[in-house]
Amino acid sequence: APAAAGAAAAPQDSGPLVSYYSSAVGGRVTVKKVVDSGVSLIGQKINVCGWVRTMRDQKQVMFLEVTDGSCPAGLQVVLDPAVPGYDSLKGKCGTGASVRCIGKLVKSPAAKQPVELLLKDPDDEVTLFGAVDSADYPMAKGKHSMEFLRSIGHLRPRAIIIASVARVRAALAQATHEFFRSRGFVYVHTPLITAADCEGAGEMFQVTTLMAEAEKKGLPMTPDKKIDYSQDFFGKPSFLTVSGQLSVENYCCALSNVYTFGPTFRAENSHTSRHLAEFWMIEPELAFADIKDDMDCAEDYLKYCVRYAMEHNRSDLEFFEKQVEKGLIARLENLLAEPFQRLTYTEAIDILKKEEKKAKFTQAVEWGMDLGSEHERYLAEKIYKKPTVLYNYPKDIKAFYMRLNDDNKTVAAMDVLAPGIGEVIGGSQREERLEVLDRRIQEMGLEPKDYWWYRDLRRYGTVPHSGFGLGFERLIMLTTGVENIRDVIPYPRYPGHAEF
Repeated sequence: APAAAGAAAAPQDSGPLVSYYSSAVGGRVTVKKVVDSGVSLIGQKINVCGWVRTMRDQKQVMFLEVTDGSCPAGLQVVLDPAVPGYDSLKGKCGTGASVRCIGKLVKSPAAKQPVELLLKDPDDEVTLFGAVDSADYPMAKGKHSMEFLRSIGHLRPRAIIIASVARVRAALAQATHEFFRSRGFVYVHTPLITAADCEGAGEMFQVTTLMAEAEKKGLPMTPDKKIDYSQDFFGKPSFLTVSGQLSVENYCCALSNVYTFGPTFRAENSHTSRHLAEFWMIEPELAFADIKDDMDCAEDYLKYCVRYAMEHNRSDLEFFEKQVEKGLIARLENLLAEPFQRLTYTEAIDILKKEEKKAKFTQAVEWGMDLGSEHERYLAEKIYKKPTVLYNYPKDIKAFYMRLNDDNKTVAAMDVLAPGIGEVIGGSQREERLEVLDRRIQEMGLEPKDYWWYRDLRRYGTVPHSGFGLGFERLIMLTTGVENIRDVIPYPRYPGHAEF
């Protein structure tokens, strides 16, 4: 029987005790495996490799907390001074040092962990791979601000919060592919370099080779004093893409259901906690589908991803619950519990107008406005207290490719709004009627000849089709409670920052 809508795959079998591809160190066991197995491994001799989170030297015994990035928890290692390799640790085994510990797993007398690794027998051993001078180590024990961690991007994955984000990010990427594959979608790699502005926003990074020669020869110019892009690498102005949507639609109109998942770019001079210059987008396209199908797919996909993280990354979410957002798990469970609320943009405006006096919005509510984050979050957090889908937006605030409704004022667009985040998904039914598409392109001040291939889809076997885009980093923020988008991507790119 097919999986229920929004159901994620059950966690895979945890695999062998000893990690794959670890023969160089004699076959290691991950900290996660030890934590998950708990008391069932007591009495077994195991080999654990990782980095020291904390060290306490009490002369008669040394305590290390070792972590290997497999889970938020560390493993307590207790070392007897007689164990081989012990002397090599003196003065060199502070926070950040890397070690291999071979010993026996025993029941821990401490309440905070059920087991610990004891090194005391003659055939036990500790090996120091890399020493650290604690006085010089940027991430010595203590709490570090997220801003400081961004300044040491090469080391910040060692922070528990960044490591947990990385594991959840990987899980959500896996969930994305599993969801679409299980529903018959084909994964399409769309180009990063494009001559088309998908959104009509104009805030794009230009790709050119002209600048390399400009200092020596100057920029090539046309007779009317404009840059002569015919001499550039691609023979025309070209940019880093803001979306793979237009490209993936070509494949949708041949393979039916497709999706793209890759990096996108926007040269917006924004310093907010919600914007990046480089970010990842998931963009499915559904042939023979309308706006309702689009909303159904978006809801199923979002629920699938959240459920996948709940089932596969529970310890990470528990860490976020404790350290980042109290009530996170209850919020995620609420997201999964019932159908999303759906209402039209016009209905939302009517509700917000009634609430305006009480809510004290900074921007006045009126039909035709592009709703701000304060309005979106008010609907999702105060009115409905769950994810909310708005649809049928005014045509003047939406892109040219969205299908014009019969009222000639709105388009079949939809946004999914989530409590705590605001908009996480934006999508629409696409305009499949050539004459209407041409009119919309001209209304937006775009050049029809730049979209000749997009128009051809409407000339040769046009079909109703729909799609949406989800900012992957927004999904991670929703799932982890982390509030700044710069902390949910490995190497954030924003104005003035392109290090690492």
